[in-house]
Amino acid sequence: MTKSKRTLILDAALALFTVNGFHGTSTAAIAREAKVATGTLFHHFVTKEALIEALYLEVKKEFAQALLQQSDPNSVFPLTDIWVNGVNWLVAHPQKMAFILLCSHSLYFDKKVQLAIWQEVLGFFTQLLNAGIKNGTVKDLPIPYLLTTCESILLSTASYVYALPAVDQKAAINSSINVIVDAISVQGADIHLLTR
Repeated sequence: MTKSKRTLILDAALALFTVNGFHGTSTAAIAREAKVATGTLFHHFVTKEALIEALYLEVKKEFAQALLQQSDPNSVFPLTDIWVNGVNWLVAHPQKMAFILLCSHSLYFDKKVQLAIWQEVLGFFTQLLNAGIKNGTVKDLPIPYLLTTCESILLSTASYVYALPAVDQKAAINSSINVIVDAISVQGADIHLLTR
């Protein structure tokens, strides 16, 4: 199946941003890499910032779908499934992990836009955190801060796991669950009360 020009541009941008960063990647270079005219790029994305936002949204949508895959049908604790799915997806998609890391650590990418995209595609996770705050299992902190904390720990975990031999990855992912639970849960609360 032939890719659309928009998809070719997004693929080229992903490849170049993760190697050269935002400042080191020109729209002309993206157009060359995508094998489209620069005018075609600007037809789809008015500015480089709009291209970054669109790419971030696409990657986050794919990531959100991966988070919701239920890996253990007997699981009653959704945070475990979400966490394991998230780390596994990031490790399996290192270029997309690098792009998310770039966005999360760059002052070039507008944090308000980033949070708006999180709310749009990760609304289920916001609902889970709000339910936890309401039932006293999750720390009563601002949701954007909790989301930032969760993503930061998830990205750190995935970066660490990615560098491990395959035989050690599952144990590292499972032990990392305690890190996120300790970070967001109220001390002494049964966080297993968090349900979808």
